[in-house]
Amino acid sequence: MSAFLAGCGDLPPVRLQLGAGDRPAQYTQAGLIAADEPEAVLAARDVLMAGGSAADAAAALGLVLTVTLPSRAGLGGGGACVHFDARAAKAEVLDFMAPAAADDVGARFLAAVPAASRGLFALHARYGVMPWPQVVAPAENLARFGHRVSRAFALDLKEYSGALVNDRTALAAFMTPRRQMLQAGDVLRQVDLATMLGRLRARGPGDFYAGTLARDVEDAIAVSGGAVTAADLRAFVPQWRAAIGVDEGSARLFTPSRSITGGDFGAGEIKPGAAEKAPGATGFVVADSHGNAVACVLTMRQIFGLGIMPMGSGFLLAPGPQVAPQHIVPVIGISPTDHHMIYAAAVGGPNALAQAAIAVRTKQAPADGAGLVNMLVCGGGENATSSRCQAVNDPRGAGYALMLAPKE
Repeated sequence: MSAFLAGCGDLPPVRLQLGAGDRPAQYTQAGLIAADEPEAVLAARDVLMAGGSAADAAAALGLVLTVTLPSRAGLGGGGACVHFDARAAKAEVLDFMAPAAADDVGARFLAAVPAASRGLFALHARYGVMPWPQVVAPAENLARFGHRVSRAFALDLKEYSGALVNDRTALAAFMTPRRQMLQAGDVLRQVDLATMLGRLRARGPGDFYAGTLARDVEDAIAVSGGAVTAADLRAFVPQWRAAIGVDEGSARLFTPSRSITGGDFGAGEIKPGAAEKAPGATGFVVADSHGNAVACVLTMRQIFGLGIMPMGSGFLLAPGPQVAPQHIVPVIGISPTDHHMIYAAAVGGPNALAQAAIAVRTKQAPADGAGLVNMLVCGGGENATSSRCQAVNDPRGAGYALMLAPKE
């Protein structure tokens, strides 16, 4: 097993911002990151420090979230990203929303085709500069050797662990040896998930979607009562699409299509509805020192997905879109005059579009709505090399925003 090394010795210091109410930390030159779970942010930090691009860091961050925040992100789910290429001044959307299986007749439950790993690989393959094994290794190491349960995941376990009670494997995965639900600070080890990630690291997603691992996944899901087949896995391919652009104040905003977001920013005044239960989604944003930016949302469609973990897989299954549709909104705003990133935001849930719109317009997280908003904000026409940029967490959550500082 290869270990991930971010380098050592003469590394720049970092400044951390606790997301639950602290003031945004000040921007520095090496990059910006904001997400709902701290370990994932630190993994992205290490990738940027090692010379990785925003896409490398986002892929590593997303994979770590499948380990550290499996209530909202998982190999069994999917998502979507907006990527901004600073050199080409171009924004693109990567759609890897988990589709329904082709034939689920007779299945005990309707599971989505696992899509996350192939989606994150597609992001890395198009815009990454680091070797794929280095991108996967942080998640694998955390799963194999264990990590401290964050407050973000502990809150989900406390409030929503009832979703796991119908599957002994899923329930046991997040319990202590004394059969109590894990709490913040407890060590969580996920050996089966580490094995899955190890195969993904060593062989790439081709094995998961078209090799021997695909057959293993099919068999495990079938034993659990689902009907996702190796043919379903082989047929799934993430799609790069043109971003939907709309003018909003001093920015040109780029988002996925209405089928993902549930609307668009050009639809007039958008107001959030009543707060609903926590969505099974998590958003994150990353920018590197070259001005490239990524906004992503990963989703299990409902918190803890179906609450079913196929034996030996280590990951939870997500419901199909026909069971639990969900809108997610990654958005990046670009200055139309100098083509620099000035906003990036990510949120998922019933009011995702309204929350993202309010966040972009006010430059802060909205006071209500189900999802948590993570943002990058640059003042004026400045880009991600400006001292006027900030990374901001939703103060209602327990995430981290991080800015890499230059050596002083």
